Amino acid sequence: MGKFEGNKNTMKTKNLLIAGLILVLFACGGAENSDETVDVEVQEKCMYSYDANSTILTFTAFKLTEKIGVDGTFNEINVTANESEDMFGVLTGATFEIPVGSLNTQDEVRDGKIKNSFFGNLENSSLLTGTINSMDATAASVTINMNGMSVDYEGTITVDGESITMNTTIDILDFNGQVAVDSLGVVCAEKHTGADKVNKFWTDVNIAVKTTLIKECE
Repeated sequence: MGKFEGNKNTMKTKNLLIAGLILVLFACGGAENSDETVDVEVQEKCMYSYDANSTILTFTAFKLTEKIGVDGTFNEINVTANESEDMFGVLTGATFEIPVGSLNTQDEVRDGKIKNSFFGNLENSSLLTGTINSMDATAASVTINMNGMSVDYEGTITVDGESITMNTTIDILDFNGQVAVDSLGVVCAEKHTGADKVNKFWTDVNIAVKTTLIKECE
């Protein structure tokens, strides 16, 4: 009897060892699976809006046969824009009003001559208005209203973070502005006449508008 009991105990011990080994193997397998991580990409949702305090408009007009640039700005530009998840959607369809009285070329005498002799010879000369018809990362289309006329221009776009800059060139003659140009040439004859004795004021004007949008993400 003692020998039989001994064999029986040995078999139980072996069975327990096998069962324990199986549990350990399954436990290890479970541990491996638990260590695996699943990457879940979280899409950040951002909204863009217009910041009036960040907008700067500059222009460069040209005088003399050598085409010397004269820079200026408007201290006030009023824009009605949108909120959008697309940064270019903020300005697409936006409208703007620029009070001519806010003209600033860093020369009060010159400012007065431009306001009176140039803009004073244009219809509805107190405001320049327009609409941004379309905009993407490289180009824009804008309508400018001046002297009772609406003219479409294409512009180039550069982007730096949330900052957008649009550059375009307009021609005063597109707005039937020859009378205004001639009037300005008379009152500014001294400044617009070079060594060649030619009184020259070019009709093309370069315009740049830079604005930095507000970006809020969640």
